[in-house]
Amino acid sequence: MASKRFIELVEPLLTLMPTVPRPNRPVTLGSRLIWTFLAATVYLLLSVTPLYGIVASSSSPLFNPLVAIIFASTNGTLAQLGIGPIIIAGIIMELVAFSELMDVDLNDPQDQARFTALTKLVAVVIAMFEGAFIMSTHQLTVANAGLAFVVWLQMLFGAVIVILLDDLISKGWGIGSGISLFILISIIRSIFQSTFMPVTVGAGELLGIVPALVAAIYNAAVSHTLVPLLSIIYRFNLPGLVGLISTIVLGGFIAYVELMEVRIPLSFVQYGGYKMSYPFKVMYVSVLPIIFTAYTVALIYNGLYFVWATYNPHNANALLNSIACIRVITTAKFGTVNEPCPTSLIYYFTVIPYNMTPQYVVVHILMYVALSVVFAYLWVNLAGLSAEDQARTMVSSGLSIPGFRASARSLAIHLKRYVNSLTFTSGLLAGFIAALGDILGVYGTGIGLILMVEIIIQYYTIAMQEQLFEAYPGLKRILGVE
Repeated sequence: MASKRFIELVEPLLTLMPTVPRPNRPVTLGSRLIWTFLAATVYLLLSVTPLYGIVASSSSPLFNPLVAIIFASTNGTLAQLGIGPIIIAGIIMELVAFSELMDVDLNDPQDQARFTALTKLVAVVIAMFEGAFIMSTHQLTVANAGLAFVVWLQMLFGAVIVILLDDLISKGWGIGSGISLFILISIIRSIFQSTFMPVTVGAGELLGIVPALVAAIYNAAVSHTLVPLLSIIYRFNLPGLVGLISTIVLGGFIAYVELMEVRIPLSFVQYGGYKMSYPFKVMYVSVLPIIFTAYTVALIYNGLYFVWATYNPHNANALLNSIACIRVITTAKFGTVNEPCPTSLIYYFTVIPYNMTPQYVVVHILMYVALSVVFAYLWVNLAGLSAEDQARTMVSSGLSIPGFRASARSLAIHLKRYVNSLTFTSGLLAGFIAALGDILGVYGTGIGLILMVEIIIQYYTIAMQEQLFEAYPGLKRILGVE
């Protein structure tokens, strides 16, 4: 097949890809925790090491803080690209594998090794193009034109290090996956900064809500007025008390929903019809659809901004103003900023505008819900999570519905109503929570909060499972776990 021939053609490149060998013996939980900590430390060092040759004060309207949190990237550092190349490459290769465009058997160790190496190669290529795009669109301002290539090489170097760190953890040296770990670190760091960071921004306002609250209490006591306290209840584009309360409440609600399950009664055919229940999470596809949603919103915003910057930089064209109108304003908090006009389409694709209107709130929520639901259905059907795919997996495991024929078709018909309902519900909830969290000023963004809670639950589950396997090693062999 053409896919086999393609793999053979790129085989020399695959052998050149740097890789981390799998451990030749079981790694204890303590050692895996140490390796995970070391990987996190290296990533943090990358995220605080500035790129040589850029202007430290440079910023770009194309830099999206929401996408930066999701992709664990830090602007102007060696972690500029974050895990974006890994995620995009993984999604592309997963879709290729599930759609059978590539003739590859993932149960075959040789094919699996080739597939992993090819995924890394695709990630490196994406990093190369993404770095070139950042430089060509002037998202980073370099000290002189001659340093642009040097900055590009540094971004590529950082991306390769992140790819190897992810490989290190995924190969069994660490716990979970590098992608989840780096996203979790990025979100926790953002929440920590929003809560405790004692630095000043704009006209001397404190960034962290805790130092801002202490300062507000002191100023209120000195001035004998509640104005300082009222000013920190809700702060546009700065952490406020509403955001702190919303982070705690929404975080608890997300954890509650993430742990909710719908159980379907099934039976084991080969064990004389032994009855059991099969759990489906209410948040059936919570993470990936909302990541796709955030990325789509960012791409649309960047596309509209490109139209304005290229064809209508002085807002002279009325038609283009209705599509993308950007005005330069001066704020007390952040100085000169690019603010979308409320009358233009690009306004509704802004993460959080300075001038938030009721129309923006309604459109923002509806847009996130609609996109999240659409991507939820697309991902379920493309990634092997549909009712038909689940039915084939259950039948191959010897499961059937009590009172129905033990066939994939019969089981799929029964599962379809569950899968469709859970797909819609999880997409709707994820989109609504993400949009509402942004509007309320949730720390780490609404999408970041969903990701953080889900990753923490995953890590807790993995830790409990590893402890169980260490106490009862025979369980691995019984359950078929490597």
